Amino acid sequence: MISNSKHKTLAFQRIFWHHLPMPLKKTWTGLKGTGRERASVFLAVFFSLISTFLFYQNIKLKQEIKSLKKDITSLETEVLSLRLREKELETQIDQLEKEKEELLNQAVGALRQYDRYVKKVVRQLGLSRHFRVSSNKAVGGPYLPPKKEYEILVTKINEYLLKLDKIPIGKPVKGYISSYYGYRRDPFTKKRAFHSGIDLVARYGAPVRATADGVVYQVGYTRALGRYVKIRHAHGFMTVYGHLRKYVVKRGEQIKKGEIIGYVGNTGRSTGPHVHYEIRRWGRSLNPLRFVRAEKKLAKVTSKVKISETISLKKTKQS
Repeated sequence: MISNSKHKTLAFQRIFWHHLPMPLKKTWTGLKGTGRERASVFLAVFFSLISTFLFYQNIKLKQEIKSLKKDITSLETEVLSLRLREKELETQIDQLEKEKEELLNQAVGALRQYDRYVKKVVRQLGLSRHFRVSSNKAVGGPYLPPKKEYEILVTKINEYLLKLDKIPIGKPVKGYISSYYGYRRDPFTKKRAFHSGIDLVARYGAPVRATADGVVYQVGYTRALGRYVKIRHAHGFMTVYGHLRKYVVKRGEQIKKGEIIGYVGNTGRSTGPHVHYEIRRWGRSLNPLRFVRAEKKLAKVTSKVKISETISLKKTKQS
């Protein structure tokens, strides 16, 4: 009985013979005896080598296919992991967006209060007509996205603060008020008389500072005010600083807010070291106390708005 391997060899030989070119077939047919036997041995060895090569090539291909399948499985696992991570990140982003929206709504609510607060301060100073700022009709009217309303409110408040920064606000010297604006009993005549400013008691020689940017309008000495400085500011304002020990500015000089203009003294009609401080607008005297008190009120709003702007810039850079 012929074995399976022989059957396969014979079958392969038939296939090989079928595909063998005609000249080689003739050469093979023409071989006799020893030549034919040698050729048979050669062909047997040749076919054996081919079979061995194909066998190992098949093993190699199977190994490569197995390795590729393993790589594909690994890549599929990695892709799945990345998709899960993507979903996690999307969830986190959604959560952060919600938190950002909530914070923005809180900030808008706070800014609305600051806006009303600044307007109230402006009204108390009697400057509502003169301190109008750009407004957006959509605020308080049709719905605005929180981000847009936030930007509008910050702009409005900053416009107010920029305008207010140019007017005399705060005390010119560290000290307490000993005499207020309005009618009082004159310390010298003991009669009722109008006091056109406030008196700030302070240490003799303490620095006196300008309460706003401006230009020195006048310096000099009078029997009533002693040594004094008058400064013109924006929007028709003028400030007067009296009873100075000495002044250190001259007429026409540009002055910045907080700059030292003189020192506390006791010159002129004075009962002790203090500064007589006046605020005038278009020649009419105003109560300086309102402007002194406004400083603390506006300082709170200024710090809050600056913090809001800083947070907004950081968020913009991150996004």
